[in-house]
Amino acid sequence: MTTLGIAALLLGVLLMVVEAHAPTAGVLGGLGALLIGAGVWLLFTSGDAGQVVAIPVTAGVAVVGLGVTAVASRKVLTARHAPVRTGVQSLIGSDATVRSWDGSRGQVEAAGGLWSARMDFGFSDDSVPKAGDPVVVEQVRGLTLTVRRREPWELPL
Repeated sequence: MTTLGIAALLLGVLLMVVEAHAPTAGVLGGLGALLIGAGVWLLFTSGDAGQVVAIPVTAGVAVVGLGVTAVASRKVLTARHAPVRTGVQSLIGSDATVRSWDGSRGQVEAAGGLWSARMDFGFSDDSVPKAGDPVVVEQVRGLTLTVRRREPWELPL
């Protein structure tokens, strides 16, 4: 019984470590917590302490393990649905400032850097953007931003 209890403990800890490195929304972590509880049960019932001590200790270990797994799983699911905050995709919807423009292409400053840009819509032929005009990034393709004029009702970020 002792060997089986130790094996269950080790397998439970291994499943918790795997859950930490490859989030499975709590599936492996929950199984790991239950295996740790079962291992504690087997270790206590194989000794002289008996079931008087085994039941509360096993219940406590299982409840704490499942609680930690539930909190971690909730955080993982929340993080998966969070908007992109870094990288090139975070530029979409952000404000930029025109630095130079020639025809349908130009340069804009966005996120502290100069980017090549092209107009998608928002500027007519007679209304070419001038240096300092505010624009909004609509799309990122490679190193070129597709921009549009910022509407008067849009507040700068």
